Amino acid sequence: MLLVSIAKRHGGVDVRVLQTAREFARRGVAFRVAVMAGSSLHEALKAENLPAEPIARGRGDPRIALDLIRIARDMDANVIDGHNMQSQYWAVVASLGRRFPGRVATVHSIYREEHPRPGKRELREGALWLSHWLGFRFIAVSTRVERYLTGTIGVAPERITLSWNGMEPLGPLPPRYDLGAETGWPKDTFVLGMIGRLEPVKGHRTLFDAMARLVAAGERRMRLVIVGTGRDGAALEQIVRERGLAEYVHFAGFRSDVTAVLEELDLMCLPSISEGLPFCVLEACRQGVPVLASELDGMSDLFTDDGTIFFTPSGDAARLAERLAKLIDDRDTLHRVGTAAKGFVETELGIGTMIDTTLAAYAGAMRR
Repeated sequence: MLLVSIAKRHGGVDVRVLQTAREFARRGVAFRVAVMAGSSLHEALKAENLPAEPIARGRGDPRIALDLIRIARDMDANVIDGHNMQSQYWAVVASLGRRFPGRVATVHSIYREEHPRPGKRELREGALWLSHWLGFRFIAVSTRVERYLTGTIGVAPERITLSWNGMEPLGPLPPRYDLGAETGWPKDTFVLGMIGRLEPVKGHRTLFDAMARLVAAGERRMRLVIVGTGRDGAALEQIVRERGLAEYVHFAGFRSDVTAVLEELDLMCLPSISEGLPFCVLEACRQGVPVLASELDGMSDLFTDDGTIFFTPSGDAARLAERLAKLIDDRDTLHRVGTAAKGFVETELGIGTMIDTTLAAYAGAMRR
């Protein structure tokens, strides 16, 4: 198996690829991960001595296709699996130069919603169209992604495998993240968290709007820690200053100790415009941290409002502010939902099921 994750060198780790590599190694599955040299994923794979093939080129260098063909030939790969837009383009080109018995594209999100601008939207979706036309099998990480592939890209349902993202058991926690010492926030602070890329699709602006409403109404206990990097970072920091939220919002940048960050949170927020099934939600649930998220297809197919998650309408700052105001003073409900979410993820969204469905998709691709 050749897993391809050609992502930004300074972006976050592709959690699904890293987890798949760990489990493949544990099960004795022969594989390698083609990855950008020096990227966060490359460093994580190296740290765990997992098979990685670093590619020391720019993401747009056409020689990447030749690198993938060489790697596949050296290991006699029978499956190639592209895990993001760039990876899918290069997997398509590589498959023209080498006949892979199994060709797969794993789709984590709705490309046209993440990149709605004309031109960029078509560029992103082009990777899926080409994969479709060349007979790739698709892995969808949620029902929302599955419906996107059938309804927008036109992929036949029998060529799609639904494989929910899954979580490994929680291991030992890293050293404590002393958020209070880093920020100087009061001890009675109610800490919200957002973890992920700093991109418009994640909905930071909606949360800022909701927080500004609450501050204007006299709420002073709430603070927000934002973990992650991205192209929207400078603009978001500017908005925080302009809205008078500088003392309420802390940008922590990229952190590898996500489990330690989660230990500091009272509530995880994900006011996204579009999502597949984000790992940050599953990671929070695994630690019993309650989650307040936009009610989007995919997540709402799995989680229940006020049962295993809290939902608000996407893009509605007023409703988000109302829900936050109630939850800040309802610790019992937060604990109840966080505990239920933890049990749900442990029993229904384990890593074993994710890997079993992934391998089933690979087997199906080789039978096409």
